[in-house]
Amino acid sequence: MAEANETVDAESWYELGFSRGLTEPALIAGVPKSVLVWNGLFAVLLILNFGFWQILIFTVGMHFLAIYLCKGDQQFFTCLKSYINKKNYYTT
Repeated sequence: MAEANETVDAESWYELGFSRGLTEPALIAGVPKSVLVWNGLFAVLLILNFGFWQILIFTVGMHFLAIYLCKGDQQFFTCLKSYINKKNYYTT
């Protein structure tokens, strides 16, 4: 009987939000903070400078695209940023 309780406790430990918070990156509104800031900054600058309110449709669409990309890999944008900065030494 004690063995059954130990397995239940071990399984429930992995379900705690505390352990997930230590192993997974923090996402705000489903995307990393930097992506959210850049998307919002882009929209705010276009709205304030040009009065282009229609950009909100585009930025909301870009936000949902970013959410879709982060669902598969939460570090997608971090990996993309490091890949873009790599030098291409071995071209043919």
